[in-house]
Amino acid sequence: MITYYIDEPLSAPEQAMVIEQINSININNIDHLEFKKLIADIPKNDGDLTHAQIIKVFEDTLIKLGAAAGLQSAFILPKGGLSWGMLLQIAFKNVSKFYPFVIQPWEMGADKVYIRRERILVTNINSDIPD
Repeated sequence: MITYYIDEPLSAPEQAMVIEQINSININNIDHLEFKKLIADIPKNDGDLTHAQIIKVFEDTLIKLGAAAGLQSAFILPKGGLSWGMLLQIAFKNVSKFYPFVIQPWEMGADKVYIRRERILVTNINSDIPD
């Protein structure tokens, strides 16, 4: 499964954990993750760009990286990526016709520093949102 990331891909043990979770919630089993790096300079919604413009930047990037219609992929949510994560998910849906599996390897510790989760979370919102 093509897996897009921004800050860093998953380690081998994390990949095994994610594959197990995806296979437990997906009809089609996967046996590996193929990593593709997204743009490092993520557009911010700071008033200069509308949500629609940010989604268009993400769509163009996904198309350049080979995201195909009819093929579900995965996205590793980076540190601090919740503010625009939904906009990227909409771009995935527009390009591929599926929301991606969202892999959440980070959590904020008590000291307000991001740390790797012991158990990475994987969500699939395709089954929860009607077309």
